[in-house]
Amino acid sequence: MKVTWNELAIPGLLMSGAESVHDDRGSFTKVLSGEDPLLGSFVPREVFWTQSSLGVLRGMHFQLPPEATRKLVFVVSGSVRDFILDLRAGSPTEGRLLEVELTPLSGAMLIPAGCAHAYEAVSDQTIVCYAQDVPLGRADLYSGIRADSAGIKPRAAQPIISAKDLRLPTLDEFISPFIFQGATGEPPNHLQG
Repeated sequence: MKVTWNELAIPGLLMSGAESVHDDRGSFTKVLSGEDPLLGSFVPREVFWTQSSLGVLRGMHFQLPPEATRKLVFVVSGSVRDFILDLRAGSPTEGRLLEVELTPLSGAMLIPAGCAHAYEAVSDQTIVCYAQDVPLGRADLYSGIRADSAGIKPRAAQPIISAKDLRLPTLDEFISPFIFQGATGEPPNHLQG
């Protein structure tokens, strides 16, 4: 069972097919296997997960250069509305927000460096896993923008948002250091500022 990848509407944003086998014991799902030209040099260096209740909205988060990271995101329990915002200057989709529904059967998404990421849990006890090619490092390089300033409208009447996420700058206040370097989604080599 080999995982295959397709590019979505933002250059470098990839979605895998759902590679699952089901029997009377349950299921077996693979989210990453072998090499694929679309993945470029993506090698996971850190893996973690979040558990969220219904109505939790996390993000929009990203890491700033020189620790900009590509991240593989997939759901192992529950479901989310996943959001990706292209912050790369010169990208044909610069400033575009894309929404994708993710469940355990929808596959995985590889988000390019220079894109902000958020999700809203639309079921209880949702578990989202991340594999990043650059580990979470310096706290001053872990950043984000307010989700509401990017056009995200939660389904929950009273979304659960952390105080930290509510203090993030708005999209209008954020000056992006990311420059589009092509559709591979590889971390950019040349950055502004």
